[in-house]
Amino acid sequence: MVLLLLAVTLAGCLADDDTVRPPAADTSIPFLDHLAEVQDFDLELVEEAFLLAGEGVQLHARIVKPAGEGPFPVIAQFTPYTAPGKNAELRTLIEPPADLVGYTQGQFSEDYFAWQFVRRGYAFAFGDVRGTGDSSGCLDLRGALDIADLYKFTGWLGTQSWSNGNVGFIGGSYPGSTAHMAAIAGNPHLKAVVPIVASTSFYHYHHNDGVPYSGQHSLGGTNTGYTTNAIMPTVNPQHANYGSRYVEEGTQCPYKENMLDHGGLDQTGDYYEWWQERNLRPLVPKIKVPVLMAQGLADWNVKPDHIATWYNDLEAPKTLIAGQWGHAYPASKSDDCDGYDIATRCDPAVPYGDWWNYVSVFFDTHLKGIETAMFETDVAWVQADDGTWHRSVDWPLLEEERDEIVLHLTHDGRLSETATTQAAERPWNACPRDRETYGQWALRTLSDNTQGGCSGTLELVFESEPFTETTYLSGVPLLDLTLKSSASFTHLVWRMDLVHANGTRIEVEVDTADDGSSVYHHPGQRENYGYLNPTYREGLDQPKDVPVDQPYTATIDGYPQEDVIEAGWKVRLTVRSHDDRRTIEAFEEGVNTLLVDPANVNTLTLPVRPADLQGVRLPEPVEASA
Repeated sequence: MVLLLLAVTLAGCLADDDTVRPPAADTSIPFLDHLAEVQDFDLELVEEAFLLAGEGVQLHARIVKPAGEGPFPVIAQFTPYTAPGKNAELRTLIEPPADLVGYTQGQFSEDYFAWQFVRRGYAFAFGDVRGTGDSSGCLDLRGALDIADLYKFTGWLGTQSWSNGNVGFIGGSYPGSTAHMAAIAGNPHLKAVVPIVASTSFYHYHHNDGVPYSGQHSLGGTNTGYTTNAIMPTVNPQHANYGSRYVEEGTQCPYKENMLDHGGLDQTGDYYEWWQERNLRPLVPKIKVPVLMAQGLADWNVKPDHIATWYNDLEAPKTLIAGQWGHAYPASKSDDCDGYDIATRCDPAVPYGDWWNYVSVFFDTHLKGIETAMFETDVAWVQADDGTWHRSVDWPLLEEERDEIVLHLTHDGRLSETATTQAAERPWNACPRDRETYGQWALRTLSDNTQGGCSGTLELVFESEPFTETTYLSGVPLLDLTLKSSASFTHLVWRMDLVHANGTRIEVEVDTADDGSSVYHHPGQRENYGYLNPTYREGLDQPKDVPVDQPYTATIDGYPQEDVIEAGWKVRLTVRSHDDRRTIEAFEEGVNTLLVDPANVNTLTLPVRPADLQGVRLPEPVEASA
């Protein structure tokens, strides 16, 4: 296995003749040979607030920039989490996460952006999404009105007297989605975007192929926190205009946007028009500006499937940083990280070890026009759960780029490299549990498995032989099933675990260092899941009734992953209709039966990263010239 190699140390300046380049075979690697200039802590900063016209609303924006006429390149964040006013005690954004290593919530949200970008000569603009903060109107939840607002917001930023006309967006979670939307809006002043752990489809944030997620879907999550007439107002109660804005939302905003219609009482998983209008994925061809995106492969809020096709579908210049962290910005060496430690989320989040310098150089390249010799080719940097980094042009790897392992489900519970030779029917009971709890997993107990008297066989388990060599899983596993169902409305769920040869599940492995601290091994998510409401077995846009008690086939994809199966480990597959952790099981009670037969397809296909796409070789960066 080729592991992470940080190769040649560069000497001298940035002149082409003095720069050591990677070998010819590695010319696709955009290595870091430029460091952003040091921040100017003597720079005087000024802050101004503005109201500008959106699509039928007034949008509130707050600008932090160096004193003087400029012009300055502009970095923006368009957020529903509110950009507070001038009261210093209220300067806290909800996003990015408060637990970012090395920074408190307030330091990171506002002060950090000023420290990182404004003191390097940028203006930074916080904009309130319509229906939130000091922007008027009703929340559109990433619909067409928000995209139109972003076009106008970008154009306004690019035409101010203090702007150099070049605008970029950055954000994590919801503001990451608005960065995608700014790129879709396509204002000519937009030059680059940096979306982090960003949803690319509002439907897929709440569902997986017709199966509703619990917590995120019903009486909680985005529908409660952000939508109109919900349990919480979408405006900041710290604002002086809290009362009037709350009355405006309660009396003027359309009821259809609230949680009752789009979450709380709708457990069908149907992909109807409202969701379709908030699916950004069909709009990805509109993106023409460079994209630097980051995703946690252990993010169970905005799950990794949000980049499963998005990155590869982008036709614009693109870079992906994906690694073993959760719903957060990547960490950096500058965050006091020393090694790979899941307990503190310490993890150099790019092969160079400094995410924020990487972002600064990205904006230097595209907003300041500095020749950095970076981002000239597409590249995906992806970290496996053993901490190693790997690079490729595409991710997930395309069919012609990857290897595959095909394991057959057998009549006697094995995952075999050879097809089964015996026929058998393997039934399990599909037991709905959530009609009373409406998907709130915190209200469930294990006895919910037998709600309504449903008991007996609730799952099928299949297990492979021990792997003979270490294998890198890279991409989306696929489970193909041939089965029949006694009910027309059911769910199909699979879970894949890695287990030791003795059958015990691979968990986060912890050792104790000499100084008493904990050392973590393989701390990534040691499991994967796939979900399908078989009504959508031919695609969300092609619903088709399930033929009761008649054979049908279904392909169920898992989450994209970058995991290591060590020699001696086995794969365990569990097939059932419920999920103890993430989904609403509000289907009809019935029996699903796997039809094992030599003539039927029942296979688990594992995508494998080939040896020639394992590891990276990089020179060290050099200081930028004065």
